[in-house]
Amino acid sequence: MRQKCVLTISIASVMFGACAGVSPLPIARPVAEIPSVELNPGEVALRDAAVDAAITAVVRRRYDEARAAAERALAMDPRAARARSVLGMVMLQEARLVEPPDLSLMNRGEIEVLTAQQLAPQDAFVGWMHAVFLAESGHMSAAAAAAEAALERTKTAPPAERAALLGIAGTYRYELGEDRAALPHLSSYVVLRPDDAAANFRLGSCQLRIAGLVMGPKGPAQAQQSAEAAARSFERSYKLAPGDEDAGLSVGKALLRAADLAGDRGDAAAQSAHQDSAVATFAAVAERFPQSPEPWFCTAIAAERASDHSAARQAYEAALSRDAVHLPSLLNLAVLFDEELPAATSPEAVAEARAQLRSVLQRVLAAVSAGGESAGAMTLREVERVRERLAELDS
Repeated sequence: MRQKCVLTISIASVMFGACAGVSPLPIARPVAEIPSVELNPGEVALRDAAVDAAITAVVRRRYDEARAAAERALAMDPRAARARSVLGMVMLQEARLVEPPDLSLMNRGEIEVLTAQQLAPQDAFVGWMHAVFLAESGHMSAAAAAAEAALERTKTAPPAERAALLGIAGTYRYELGEDRAALPHLSSYVVLRPDDAAANFRLGSCQLRIAGLVMGPKGPAQAQQSAEAAARSFERSYKLAPGDEDAGLSVGKALLRAADLAGDRGDAAAQSAHQDSAVATFAAVAERFPQSPEPWFCTAIAAERASDHSAARQAYEAALSRDAVHLPSLLNLAVLFDEELPAATSPEAVAEARAQLRSVLQRVLAAVSAGGESAGAMTLREVERVRERLAELDS
């Protein structure tokens, strides 16, 4: 059977469902019971065209078209594994059209997918369908394991089909928070698919979280390398998706982490270079997104790391000029003012610092009372602590 290269879509198109899980009862149909037919060249061409149509339709989530094409292929060749796996996926989607999902139809779909895998264990597309079926059934851990098992079975598959498996294996491990398991899959995937902005962002996120864990004598150096790699991954993502503010900010955040780690290692030159690069990155993002408070908030964090409290205050105020209830900026600004109180050397300076702190704390309470995103950002105990601090200032 001709193996058309079809798995070129971005893994970002794979959507994860939250439906009820499939039953553990389904098992593959005995392959020996599935009839084998001899097709002439014309029939082979028709079957392959139907299989290709089924694959194209299921990838585009046109399930009625996918079912019709898969059934055409299976009517000609009951052992057409790819068509059978498509039919199984269609059954899963049809089962989810009702609430609660039709468990019997889901089970039948799983049987089709498992049978397809028995028919063609080295077919990368069939392995991909099996893993996606499990993910969309709510079994993310099983889906990740299935994708990894398929990678082992399909080492000679075309790079495009391997890429699809690497993509979902990395994505599923990433969604599970298993960064070290996701890292090799995502790294290999972006080599084959360097233009996938979402995958580059996931890779950067894994690298940055790993950079947060410093273990062993070589830990700081290795963590710094991970942070630097994260910055490069985020930068690739941002170049591919320049409208993604979070990707741009993540470049700077990774550089700040690298600066911290360089400082821990006593490498002042690298610390300064990474710090300066982070600030420049935040400035560039602020210019691209002039109404957003986030680049200025990140700039303030960088200034605090450099012990430049004056610059930090200015950056927090710049963030608040864009969003008057930006709670992280208000809280951090309150901490800065609170830390300045003991350093006040005159009654006037003390009065000014207390007034500034009181004003910011009142803005914090107003932001929380106003609702929106700020309402759930603080616990009741945290809100009560703000009130207690205001009472102390007024006493």
